[in-house]
Amino acid sequence: TELVGRSLAPRHHPFASILFADIVGFTALASTIEPPILVQYLDWFFGQLDDVCQGANVEKIKTIGDCYMCVAFDDLLNASATNSRMLSVAEHMHTIASRTCMSSKSMDVRVGVHAGPVISGIIGKDKFAFDLWGDTVNIAARMESTGLPGCTHISSDLYNSLENKAGFTLREQVEVKGKGTMQTYISRPERNLSSIHKLPPAVSQTVQKLT
Repeated sequence: TELVGRSLAPRHHPFASILFADIVGFTALASTIEPPILVQYLDWFFGQLDDVCQGANVEKIKTIGDCYMCVAFDDLLNASATNSRMLSVAEHMHTIASRTCMSSKSMDVRVGVHAGPVISGIIGKDKFAFDLWGDTVNIAARMESTGLPGCTHISSDLYNSLENKAGFTLREQVEVKGKGTMQTYISRPERNLSSIHKLPPAVSQTVQKLT
């Protein structure tokens, strides 16, 4: 414990792009599926997101239920490129979800992204887990929770950092817990249903029973 505490002490990052993604309607869907099948589905789905993050040099932080959190660290001078990279990850997440059918319906994710300074590290004495803290994390989480199904919701700070703002539209001011009214932007990626991702056998069999 002492060694871990010394080698992974809290560290300040001047810039980090943070994404939260949540499966829309998952709580209701979960009530219709056996727990072992549900876990297999989440393992498969989040595994797809892991592959996307690894390919984009984005670091997965954790999953909380059906919520996925990841981050891209970089220098503030590269803010535009780093944020664009994270938005590309969001685009891939929407594509994977839209090609995944459960109960005869394609899935949707709600994505929120914000960028700024954060603190990273490990706390506690047991079951160590690397995590992030700070106002930037809180705002990113609020962007997700106040977002819309199938859309990517971003802060005005992140929007203003982008060189290419195509696809984002100004949203009516949003009331954000702990921050008051915020001006935000939203994007709804085109749904690409040209191919359907193959579900794990056990999940696929359950889906067939539900359809």
